[in-house]
Amino acid sequence: MLALLCAAMASCTVKEDRGPCPCVLDIYLENSGDFSDKLAVSGWSTDSERLFHDKISPQQYPDSYSKKVDKGFLHVSAYCGNDAMTLKGDRLTIPEGKPCDPVWAYRGGNIDATGESAEDHIVLHKQYAVIHVKVGLGGREGADIVLRARGRANGFDISSLEPCRGDFNCFASLDSEMNHIICVPRQYDDSLELEVFLDGILSRTVRAGELISNSGYSWEREDLEDIYLSLDLFTPGQASVGVSDWDTEVHTVTL
Repeated sequence: MLALLCAAMASCTVKEDRGPCPCVLDIYLENSGDFSDKLAVSGWSTDSERLFHDKISPQQYPDSYSKKVDKGFLHVSAYCGNDAMTLKGDRLTIPEGKPCDPVWAYRGGNIDATGESAEDHIVLHKQYAVIHVKVGLGGREGADIVLRARGRANGFDISSLEPCRGDFNCFASLDSEMNHIICVPRQYDDSLELEVFLDGILSRTVRAGELISNSGYSWEREDLEDIYLSLDLFTPGQASVGVSDWDTEVHTVTL
């Protein structure tokens, strides 16, 4: 009788909640520290209730960290890399006029936490695409060109990683070779547009989402690839799309 009592106290002591003993969930961070020194980790019930939301430093947990959760089924999600993006409820959203942050995220499968212990392994995936745009002016090389992106996805749900619907717009920046670059979030449709301003005047609106989709690019990949878009706006007015570098042209269309 004494042995049985000691065994019961070892698994769930009198000082703890008098209900059922929780499950100890070990969350392995894998290579999360390679992406950021801060990681947000959440647990979700089967009816999408947020069970916990921790902000941790992966460097402090070289192997894993543990959470006590009520016994049942759940899934884990995580994200990092957000700077300007803000959490509103369960949505990580991009502020008006800002590009997408270089965010990495994870959404795990169902975890059976009905026993005394369970585990999950976080593997982060790229949730943004950098669009590199090279503009040909056909003899107007001295003109001042400004690009602005507009779309209808402005972030993602941190539980499902599904794109959030909302207005997105930001001006492109320039890289060292004076090509335009815009960081955009995962898209749910082909509505993304590029507005081309020439000497301060809107010259053309390019349906970039349709060009990208027609090239065979998929916004449903776990890790989004960067996009290389060449626009020849005046002679002959063509656009080509690549998904790995400038030399990998996969689709050309007349604008």
